[in-house]
Amino acid sequence: MKHLLKYFFGIIAIAAVSCDSSNEPNLSETGRDYFPLQKNFFQIYDISEIRYQLEISETLAYELKTLVADSFPTVDGDVEYVIYRSQRNAGETEWTYLDTWSARINSREAIMKEENISYLKIKLPLFPGTVWNGNIYNTYDKDEYTLTEIDKPYTINEESFPDCIVVQQSDNEDYIVFLDQRQEIYAKHVGLIYKETTQLSYCTSTVKGCIGEQKVESGVIYKQAIKAYGLE
Repeated sequence: MKHLLKYFFGIIAIAAVSCDSSNEPNLSETGRDYFPLQKNFFQIYDISEIRYQLEISETLAYELKTLVADSFPTVDGDVEYVIYRSQRNAGETEWTYLDTWSARINSREAIMKEENISYLKIKLPLFPGTVWNGNIYNTYDKDEYTLTEIDKPYTINEESFPDCIVVQQSDNEDYIVFLDQRQEIYAKHVGLIYKETTQLSYCTSTVKGCIGEQKVESGVIYKQAIKAYGLE
């Protein structure tokens, strides 16, 4: 299952915007092949998560599956892809439906709608050092994403991905008040292969005398690593 796409990469062109591709630039030139969208395409990830609340931590480990279930045209001429997300504990065979996201891509940008909140994941075409506002399509404060790497090899769960891009969403290195470090890695023809989010609020109470001691009051450490992908 893990390598279902390996034998098809050379012959399958993933159509992300229109059935008529005559006016579309080459996918490899634009970078759209790092964000593949095709009906019945799935990804399975190992998830590890540590949640902090009121100085109490909870550790979770499970599997997450995404499946492109459907698509429909948008009013601006793009195609919106419907993505079902499911989860299960390690060792289980049945998936439990979690929620529905959606995604779209064109020659300028790749957008993921997570719980009805849209994020500009990748700015196209790809140029190292490109900076953009990941929150441009929602009401949150400006959040600068940076494309830090192109065509970099990565190995995830013992599988090598020769061509990857790295999007650094935040790296504030604030270990006193609020640490916010977020990164996503995308592989050509596969999409998201790794995601890591660390968002921790530290105790700053002068009464408790904990300021500067890196005592976590709330937050999350989240890691998402791909383990399988292909077409159902």
